[in-house]
Amino acid sequence: MFKKLKFIDLFAGIGGIRLGFERAGCECVFSSEIDRHACEMYEANYGDNPYCDITKLDANDIPDFDILCAGFPCQSFSICGRQKGFYDEIRGTLFFDICRLLEAKKPSAFMLENVFNLEKHDKGKTLSVMLDALNSLGYSVSYNVLNARDFGVPQNRERIIIVGNKKGRFFDFKKLQKNRISSMQGFLDKDGVFEILSPDSYTILDNSLIKTQNKSGLRFCGYRNKKIRTTGVRPGTEHLSRVHKQPNRIYDADGTHPTLASQEFSGRYFIKVGDTVRKLTMNECYRFMGFPNNFKRIGTDAQLYARIGNSVCVPMIEAVANQIVKQLFTEGVYDMNSTNTFLEKTYQEAITLKSLSSLNLSNEQLSRLDVIAQKEETFKGVFTVLFTSLTYKALHPNQDVRRHQANMYGGYSGRSFDTKYITPFLKQKRFLGAMKESGWLTRSLEQNIPYGLDFPGKIQSKQVKDAFLKTLHDVEENGVDATSLLKGLIYYSNKYKGDKNVILINPIEKETKITIEEIISALKQHFYFKYKSRGASILPVIALYSIYECITDELRRFDGMTLDEKESHNSSDRSSGETGDIVVRDANGEIYEVVEVKFEIAVDSIMIEDAYKKIANKPVQRYYILSTKTPCEDELVKMNEIISRIREEHGCQVIVNGLIPTMKYYLRLLDDTDKFVSNYIKNLSNDTEINYEHKIAWNTIMNA
Repeated sequence: MFKKLKFIDLFAGIGGIRLGFERAGCECVFSSEIDRHACEMYEANYGDNPYCDITKLDANDIPDFDILCAGFPCQSFSICGRQKGFYDEIRGTLFFDICRLLEAKKPSAFMLENVFNLEKHDKGKTLSVMLDALNSLGYSVSYNVLNARDFGVPQNRERIIIVGNKKGRFFDFKKLQKNRISSMQGFLDKDGVFEILSPDSYTILDNSLIKTQNKSGLRFCGYRNKKIRTTGVRPGTEHLSRVHKQPNRIYDADGTHPTLASQEFSGRYFIKVGDTVRKLTMNECYRFMGFPNNFKRIGTDAQLYARIGNSVCVPMIEAVANQIVKQLFTEGVYDMNSTNTFLEKTYQEAITLKSLSSLNLSNEQLSRLDVIAQKEETFKGVFTVLFTSLTYKALHPNQDVRRHQANMYGGYSGRSFDTKYITPFLKQKRFLGAMKESGWLTRSLEQNIPYGLDFPGKIQSKQVKDAFLKTLHDVEENGVDATSLLKGLIYYSNKYKGDKNVILINPIEKETKITIEEIISALKQHFYFKYKSRGASILPVIALYSIYECITDELRRFDGMTLDEKESHNSSDRSSGETGDIVVRDANGEIYEVVEVKFEIAVDSIMIEDAYKKIANKPVQRYYILSTKTPCEDELVKMNEIISRIREEHGCQVIVNGLIPTMKYYLRLLDDTDKFVSNYIKNLSNDTEINYEHKIAWNTIMNA
């Protein structure tokens, strides 16, 4: 007879996770929770008082167990690259304590639950760090966003579930048993004390406007008669202006209920049941989370609503628990040649490589993989197609993977294989090259021509194209091991993903005040750092934009004016519809001042003529052209003549000056130069066109 699996319940709340795992036949051997009221309810229902501060918990005090369960809070991490390793970056967070216990107790599996927004938190960096930390502990990790309404309750409640195991197995969320619920009706109390709205306090929409939302199952049907929002309301959507705050909304009981929120002490939105508009009862709230009718509730209504809003959907956890038991503990050994198992095993071996020499690849072969991994985010199609080709070759040694379409002689469908296995895997592991559907959707790669050395597809980088085609040539013509190449590709990809997660050092955190000369010196070093990649010309633009964020707030001549958001540095002014790199508008929205930045390009008369063409029909008062290079003396006379003509014809002052002297002048006008430094750090961190090399360079300069 199969032994009963043991689990621990961390961040236990009122025991929703425990209830789900116990229903799956597992035994709870330890619980931890810090909220006093939650502990009282937990003890009333399970007989255990879980009060325990996890940050002070000694792993030796916990009995041995098979599965760690935790519904932990979401926290940001200090992501500083791989200098210390991802595991070190999570220190000081509650997630670290989960990892600490996993490392000490080494259970076979874990299940973590969190808000669905974790997937996008801090632009996805938070989840990436978590997954890498868990992988570094030797766990194969999968995650998915699940909705409570798919598991037998009438509530639209999305949560992310992360499952890991020590056995190198792929946990398949598609095997979860689901039971979609589309209506609250079967879960409502028939009688009792209801909080009913008076008919004169709300408006119900016309039936033609009431529709069931496909994804959520919600049926928004009306609103409370609160103050209407009139500004910016489109015709035909006037009723929406009344409901921009969720508590004002009314939902039809023939649909599902919105997420029960812990922040709302009332715990519920208004629902329409027949001709009555009311809130859910306490019984209904607990029923909508899948708790049994006999679940003991103690405390004030506000406390009880907070507890249920913070809990989990019990049937959803039960479905996950059943599959954890089945897939990770009771099913036989997986076929090691199956695609998902092969990918999981290869990934784990790749990210834990201590030396690339173990792959028995030449320096030239490794260099090609390095090139593709470095450009993974830019050439996602190439990365995905190579990843797919190497995987398929490893699993089907007799297939020539250069013949990537089934209609080719001796070919196979690379796109189908990618769509079914590779792209979902890349998304799960948070690869920077993960595409939405398939790498073969890239036109330059989807041609009906084998990937030979003469492949004509227009891959923009010759270096990337050569690396891609020569790697496949090595596999098919020189017998190079596809699995070793795949491991090398994963290794480099993981390395560069770590490099790109960089928190920039702010020097004002080290010094109470840094001088203008020190700021200018640091900026010049940053602009002229020896970069391997292109793109440093964006740095002076960001620096000057950061200054403008300050001076438009502080200088009187900018009173009532606004600074446009910085446009893409890579698009031309003509395509972006703008007149320069920095644009200031007056109170009427008209362009008042424009700045164009030239990095290592001297200003000449042609540039000034081009600038005039851009502003000829616009009421621009000042147009600055700032460069890091001094204009040629022969051009100065021509430039001054054109500037005078523009002044007479248009009225705009065109000002040509050096970039560094201008920045120094503006910094002297600021009340607090620390604000500029903070802005520069913020903009470097947030600008999507900034290369990780630029961030590493800044930190190198600050640490010098």
